[in-house]
Amino acid sequence: MGKKRASKFAEDQRKLKKQQQDAQLSIGLANRANELDPYGEDSEEDGRVNSDDEEMDYELRPRSLKQEKAKVGALPIKKGSRIEAVVEESSDEEDDDEEEEEKEEQQEQQEQQLTAEGVEEEEEEEEEEELDTEEKIIALKEEIAELVEKLTEEPEENIGALTRLIKMSQSKNLNTSRFSLLAIVPALKSIIPAYRIRPLTEAEKREKVSKDVAKLRNFEQTLVLNYRAYINVLTEFAKNSSKDPQMGVIAVKAACELSSSFKHFNYRPDVLIIVIRRICKPSAKNDPVYIQCLKTLEVMLNEDDVGDVSFDIVRLLTKTLRSRKFRVDESALNVFLSLQILSDYDPNATEEEKEERLKIKKKDRVHLSKKERKARKERKAIEEEMRKAEQKVSEEERERFQAEILKMLLKLYLDILRERPDSLMASVLEGLAKIGHMANFDLLGDFLEVFREIIKDSEDHQTREVLLSVATAFALVASHQQYKVNVDLSFFVDSLYSILLDLALDVDVEFSHKTLRLADPLGLENRRPNVNISTRIELLLRGLENIFFRSKNGSKTRALAFNKRLSMALLQTPEKSSIAIMKFLEKLMSRYSELCGAYSTDDRINNGKYIMEANVPARSNAEAATIWETLLLEKHYCPTVSKGAKALMRRANEST
Repeated sequence: MGKKRASKFAEDQRKLKKQQQDAQLSIGLANRANELDPYGEDSEEDGRVNSDDEEMDYELRPRSLKQEKAKVGALPIKKGSRIEAVVEESSDEEDDDEEEEEKEEQQEQQEQQLTAEGVEEEEEEEEEEELDTEEKIIALKEEIAELVEKLTEEPEENIGALTRLIKMSQSKNLNTSRFSLLAIVPALKSIIPAYRIRPLTEAEKREKVSKDVAKLRNFEQTLVLNYRAYINVLTEFAKNSSKDPQMGVIAVKAACELSSSFKHFNYRPDVLIIVIRRICKPSAKNDPVYIQCLKTLEVMLNEDDVGDVSFDIVRLLTKTLRSRKFRVDESALNVFLSLQILSDYDPNATEEEKEERLKIKKKDRVHLSKKERKARKERKAIEEEMRKAEQKVSEEERERFQAEILKMLLKLYLDILRERPDSLMASVLEGLAKIGHMANFDLLGDFLEVFREIIKDSEDHQTREVLLSVATAFALVASHQQYKVNVDLSFFVDSLYSILLDLALDVDVEFSHKTLRLADPLGLENRRPNVNISTRIELLLRGLENIFFRSKNGSKTRALAFNKRLSMALLQTPEKSSIAIMKFLEKLMSRYSELCGAYSTDDRINNGKYIMEANVPARSNAEAATIWETLLLEKHYCPTVSKGAKALMRRANEST
């Protein structure tokens, strides 16, 4: 019924339009009557002119740009005993139109975003050009504080806040960049885990995991990426410190905090190199963060018991020193004196001794079946993975770190000694005096030759270098006594004898870099580490011990010569030094009884006279010398020195 009504309505419309057209062509009452009765029933000719009407109707139909919808035949439907075909309109064109509309909308949105970003950039540039008012600074601090608070409360949910802070640290606005750099460090301290995050393998990326595991992995990987980006920002500011010194100082301070707080975390060498480059600058004395960088490295070396941190520091510092051609301050080289990992290292231990500690004796082994061996192998694999996760380092790895560190240090010291920079000689000799006994036998000859050259080229007042060279040479030879090689050290004995009188006149004989002068409260004085900084009198006594009690270089002739010259030096040395030398002379007298006759003024059979000016013990004719200096020392202002002199005279008289 609905279709019939629709077709009738269409016919009526066509008739009405036709009559209107005829009315425009002719004038008459009949035509006007037809116009007044368009829906009349005397229409017998309608059936004959149906096709013409349809063509006319099509011509008079209003045009539209939209195309007719295509029809697609669907599956037929059975209604009772009849089967009717079903025709549906296709929606492809509608989908195409919708896609085109969506594309247009996306393009409009992109244009709007680009326009908005351009406006934001222009606004930011305008803001950067304008001076920050107090209100803007307060708002900026509140924004940064809010981001840090979100990050510390729920780091896995708000890890994007860290990305935002790092982006703000790269701003051209000085306040925005400075506040962001400073705020990131405490935020990282609260969210960085106590283990190293490794990258996911391809198999781990493909496997299906729970929601919590996926969330944790996403947090860890995002954290590592942001941490790397932050290190890059610090490196850039530290390199361009000449353009912006204030930001360079802030970046180096942040690097010091990161390197000391996250020694176990990723990208440790990248953080350490920022600190190391700062202390290797030629003009380091005027750097406000120089002392902080030194302290950071010293503390890390002193607290490292595993060796991996020390290995990274030594490797990077030695490489940087060579690239700068050793044009650095000696305090940068004194950082190596804080090494704690080499304190218990024994490089001369045989392989058999090392293997005996780790090898299981055959009689203690338990027979296992094939199944038990397989299970044990699986357990070992699990334990190995747990060991890596918990950062447990075996004894073999620790020894490997120690060997590599010692090798790098000795090679560096030898290269510096060959270059002979004046500012680093004392520091190198100080380091060799500490670790020189661990040197390989193959390097012994090279070091001794360099020490001879140093002593020959030393001026009259460079007594410290001579003392260090002598002490180190004896320490190196003493550490290789198992090879049973006789090394002639007469040159070093004579060198020590020749500087005794100059050493007695040195006003700083009892002072070191640690106690030399009080620090200037208004100056930026470079402090040296308080590690193995021996005084000159300590180095002298160490050399004397090595000659007469720890080696085969002592003899009666040398003992008499040193006894006489040390007695002469006692008249000039300070109180504490005099007491220490007297104790050594008493110990020397107990070993060489021939020294007692030198304290007596009785007539003795002597050949010639004592030559005081000779700087070689064998040429001084010390057997003809008489030690009369103790008579003056008995009247010394210090009661301890006076008692010591009387004790020496009493013991000499008792022995004779």
